[in-house]
Order: sequence, then structure tokens, then C-alpha cells
Amino acid sequence: MKPKNAFDYAISRAKHSLQLYELLHNTRQRQIRSDWARKFKELMHWPIKNKIERIDGNKSLSILLLREEAGINRKHFTDEYLSELLRSSLVNCVAALDRYFHDIVLLHCLNAASKPEVKKELRELYVPLCDVVNAIKTIRNNKTARPGNAIKKVIQDILHKDYTFQGPDAIVKASKMLGIDDFWGKVSDAMSLNKDMLIKKHREIINRRNQIVHEADIERKIKAKILTKRPINKKYAEEACALIEKLVEEANKIFESKY
Repeated sequence: MKPKNAFDYAISRAKHSLQLYELLHNTRQRQIRSDWARKFKELMHWPIKNKIERIDGNKSLSILLLREEAGINRKHFTDEYLSELLRSSLVNCVAALDRYFHDIVLLHCLNAASKPEVKKELRELYVPLCDVVNAIKTIRNNKTARPGNAIKKVIQDILHKDYTFQGPDAIVKASKMLGIDDFWGKVSDAMSLNKDMLIKKHREIINRRNQIVHEADIERKIKAKILTKRPINKKYAEEACALIEKLVEEANKIFESKY
């Protein structure tokens, strides 16, 4: 599987959270009409005395009907609750980015290491001696084993254990491992964006992701009687997802042109 395939699969999950937000975010202001509710319960053969609530998704794309036995009600479909889907989307799109750069480095690292000039960032990728010995043993014990795959499995474990490819500086390191200089300059030109502005936007997305993952997205306070979540809106989550998707699309073109 190519690195871009894994990224596309992962980013689709981030988009799915955005779609769910759109479908579940209640835009209905009025309570359900009693005559409508009675007719619907008769149609469904639900007990007439049971209470039901109606949730209307954004742009009338969906309708959800809740029986009181469900234990949830309209308040669980407000932005206060459903904004968790937006946070999930942001976290997942950054995870997709991270996975892509791990995979692209793994795919081309041996090729990059065979070049006449190997970048310092790749030379600093140390593989423990015992892991090299174990890889050699695997090859010797299995005549059909491919040497490159045995070594790559070791490198893969090290990359995921010791490296995080999310922030702008970490992505520069990943690109330099593969012999790509001025990554942000190249990708910003391809995206028709100012280099500094692109880096700034990307850094903000990563910082926002870290607030969600490491701080439960709760505002920092020295003394607080009331916990307050940081706000997030659908427009921001959509733009973050779109930026990362376009970034990886252009980055992949750069790597493909070199390898």
C-alpha cells in the first residue's frame, strides 16, 4: 500500500466526523407537534403515551426521532455536545498527516541512504545493533525473505517509537531525510500560498490538536470553579482538514518526482 492510500483512508475518517456533525446538529427551534408525533407513533406502532423528540439536521438533510427510553434528548444534539465531532475530525486529520510522513520516509529511506550524499537527518536515524542482527537472522532462516523488508520493519518500529511528523519543523526533518530541501517553499508554491503564512496556519492546526489531545481542550486557569472548553466551529475544522489534505497532495507529488 502506498503512503497516499493510507492517508486518503485516514483523512476520510476525519471528513466523516464533519459529515456527522452536519447531519446531527439540531437546527429545529420548536418542539415536535403533538398531532405529528401521535401519527408517527401510530405508524411505527410505538406506545402513544411515550414521549418522542425530533432532531432536524442542518439544511434539512436528516431527521432523527428519539424515544425517551434512549436516555438522550435535544440538548445532546446542540453544538455544545456535537462539537466533539469537530475535535475528533481535527485530531484525525493530523493523525493522517503524521501517518503519511512516517510511511513516505519508510518507503524511500533505503533508496535515500544509497545516494552519494546522505542528509544528516537520515544519518542520525540509528538502528540498534541487536535489531540489525535479528533482521540478518530472519533473512538467513528464511531464504525467501527480502533483505530490504526485514530492515524496513526495524526502521518502521523506530520511526513510530521515536519520531513524530506533525509540526512544521518535524516535517522539514522528514523531508530532509529523503533529500528534499526547502520543503515548505516547494509546497507553498504548489499551493499558491505565502510560505510563512502556510507554516503559520499549519502550526496553529498542530497547536490546536495538542490542546485537544493533551489538555482535553479545557481552558487553562490557575483558579477555576467552572470548567470551560475552548470553542471550535465547523468552518475551522473544515478548513484545517482541507489544508492538510492539500498539503499532503502536493507533498506526495514532490516525493514522487524525486523517487
